[in-house]
Amino acid sequence: MRRKRLLTAALCMTLLLASCTVSSAVDESAVRREKQEAVLSPASAAEKKKKPEKPAQTENVSKETEKPAQTEKPAQTEKPAQTETQPPQTEKPAQTETQPPQTETPGQTETQPAQTETPGQTETQPPQTETPGQTETQPPQTETPGQTETQPAQTETPGQTETQPAQTETPGQTETQPAQTETPGQTETQPAQTETLPGETETESGSDEETETETEEESESETSEFDSNEELIAHQKIIVPPDIELEFRFTQVEEEPAIVKVREGASVYEEKDSSASETGSLPYYGLCYILEDQEDGWYYVESGNVRGFVQAEAVVTGETAKRIRKIKGDEELPTARLLMARTENAAFAHTHTTTGEVLADKVYALASGEVSIREQRKESARATGVLGDGALCYILEDAGADWLFVESGNARGFVRKDSLITGNTAESAVSEKGENNMPLAQVLVEPQDNAACYFTLTSVKKASQAAMTREAIVNFALQFVGNPYVWGGTSLTTGADCSGFVQSIYANFGYSLPRVAEDQSQYGMQIPVESAQPGDLIFYARNGYVYHVSMYIGDGQVIHAAGRKVGTIVSGINGNAVWATRIIQD
Repeated sequence: MRRKRLLTAALCMTLLLASCTVSSAVDESAVRREKQEAVLSPASAAEKKKKPEKPAQTENVSKETEKPAQTEKPAQTEKPAQTETQPPQTEKPAQTETQPPQTETPGQTETQPAQTETPGQTETQPPQTETPGQTETQPPQTETPGQTETQPAQTETPGQTETQPAQTETPGQTETQPAQTETPGQTETQPAQTETLPGETETESGSDEETETETEEESESETSEFDSNEELIAHQKIIVPPDIELEFRFTQVEEEPAIVKVREGASVYEEKDSSASETGSLPYYGLCYILEDQEDGWYYVESGNVRGFVQAEAVVTGETAKRIRKIKGDEELPTARLLMARTENAAFAHTHTTTGEVLADKVYALASGEVSIREQRKESARATGVLGDGALCYILEDAGADWLFVESGNARGFVRKDSLITGNTAESAVSEKGENNMPLAQVLVEPQDNAACYFTLTSVKKASQAAMTREAIVNFALQFVGNPYVWGGTSLTTGADCSGFVQSIYANFGYSLPRVAEDQSQYGMQIPVESAQPGDLIFYARNGYVYHVSMYIGDGQVIHAAGRKVGTIVSGINGNAVWATRIIQD
């Protein structure tokens, strides 16, 4: 009997303690609810009035909290202590309002708050939230910079703090709606989208068709003063320039020696390709002179009467070559052996430069009657020019076998000796009439098409410096074909846009051009596109706006930085060309 009484007394004490604990928990929840109601806005208060089921739900809270008290095991009375660990979490407004439902239905609240947090992280946390230490691990999660920065910003707004308590009455709704408003994953993905916008605008502005055309055209509506290309052209000062003769004469340059270091010798090729035809061969210690170096592993050289390309790795240059030449002397350094005729060598006039003499002494000769200048030393050869009776020509070389190689203006070729008046008689006639008043030959074949043109590289006339500059600027630009296109860039190697490309090319020859195509189109002499010569710039427009520039290189071709996909290329002139500008002038 005593044992039964003791058990009865213990049970009563246990029930008394449990009821006290439950009542204190209910009081605490009531105090928290009063505090929440104190910060409610009128709008949220109205929402609360519209929901009559709220009291019933609060009763459910108390009923659910009473469940631990119904168990007779004393160990279960520690569960209310879990609710006591939650008040420290009430220091953060957003979390204290959402955590009470966690005490009501632990299984639901443990999984659903994970939805309000970063998806990638919370998916691994639900197993952790099932452990009793979950409430202790959640505060460190809220201390992470990414989450604490987004949640306070959302909980600071009164509207959000007010809607969360009202929604906590229905756990399923409260936990899904905050997930929409507070989901860090959504707020984090939006900045990622804004970070990709610059990339998208770059592709839209520069690579609709991956050309400079589309790149600069975007600002057309903002900068164009004209509605059409016709109106744009009508406001320009385009003139037809005088004809420019393509320069065929050579210019003498300083010697830059190179000496073969390979015992097997080195081949001189017609192209920058070891499988190309050989124009000559250089023996070991063979001497040649570098005429062009584009830093691509090849030198354009001349050695004796051989001209072509040599692999850079086969020769020594610079001070080493000069020292060897000084020690051995030119007599001990052999020149190249000719393997291809000059007239068959496509690389012979790759540059119009040479280390030899180019200016010949004037030896006068007058035509005795009408005289034909021949491409070869025979009467049946094609006539490259015609000398009228008494017309002046200059003897450049005695070709032997009763033939002389002469020049008269731009006509060059062979004339029979007996058809010319030479010596004192010719000199007296020229002195009497004046050299500039003497008639010259009529050109029948242009020098570039005349196989006899380079029988000798000498001439009585200096090469046009403007023409030489044109040739040099084109050859200089061609070495950058294939390099990348970079919008806004000016580097010839790492990347440039169309206007930056021509600006940098011309800057290498001492010319200062404006930066953009629209301004460049107003610099220099404006000429028709069909009058363009190598080195002239060609501009393109659409709807009255200049958006692109290229450089003419001859034969209907241009070089330009075309776009990101193709980079710097050689192509034809498209239909949007409006005019050209001439910067290099005699």
